[in-house]
Amino acid sequence: MFRFILSKTFLIQLCLAALVAGSLLIGAYLYLQQFTRSGEAVSVPELIGSDIIEAEALLKQNDLRAVVIDSLYVQDKRGGVILDQNPPELSSVKTGREIYLTVSRYKTPQVEVPNVLDQTMAIAINKLTRRGFEIGELIPQSNPCEGCAVGLELNDKSVEIGSKLPKGSKIDLVVGENSSNAIVATPILYGLNFDEAKTLLNKYQLNEGAIIYSDCESDSDSLSARVYWQSINPNTDARIGEAINIKLSPNLDLIPPVNVDSIKSSIL
Repeated sequence: MFRFILSKTFLIQLCLAALVAGSLLIGAYLYLQQFTRSGEAVSVPELIGSDIIEAEALLKQNDLRAVVIDSLYVQDKRGGVILDQNPPELSSVKTGREIYLTVSRYKTPQVEVPNVLDQTMAIAINKLTRRGFEIGELIPQSNPCEGCAVGLELNDKSVEIGSKLPKGSKIDLVVGENSSNAIVATPILYGLNFDEAKTLLNKYQLNEGAIIYSDCESDSDSLSARVYWQSINPNTDARIGEAINIKLSPNLDLIPPVNVDSIKSSIL
């Protein structure tokens, strides 16, 4: 036995066994290192507002994967911008995790123009805005259906009912009137923001004219600004389609004493 242990054959077998055992140990160590690394926690970066290509590159740097699960149309937003992410920023996740993204669409969707002809302005405006269109000018035209929408125009061209236009298109409404001198009482606009004032003017078959913002130093100031002056006084006669200039300010002390809630309720 002792002579076999000292034999050349035994020593060769011993070296081979040691080599195999060493290889297995090294392989196991490397595997465990990789496995342990794949389970490391990383912080999810902020992606909202970034371009999809930038977001994918940033996630890759952090050993994370981008998966786009939805796309939405957002007016005035260029395509491929991250709108939402899940998990949110600063979440702690394992490397290799999929980050689900919602991006803005590259192409503006086409929307069918609803039939609003011979319907009241309130109904016509409601139908168009619910489809995602904006209301442009109100154009008076002699027609027996007074106060009705008798036509639609886009860029001075007639719009056919049932045709498709890009969502967000600004459509002009042709308003029927029995006389070119038809008049309406100017509504009270005090205390309203721009969108509310425009909606109320359209309801009364009037247009917005010059829009002047005072004391607005930031976007936040503009958003909080309210109407404190209008070029035609409330309850004064105005011709259908006439433009009313307004001034807005975030300084609410400039607004004349009125019941703003009552004015807002008249918009509906």
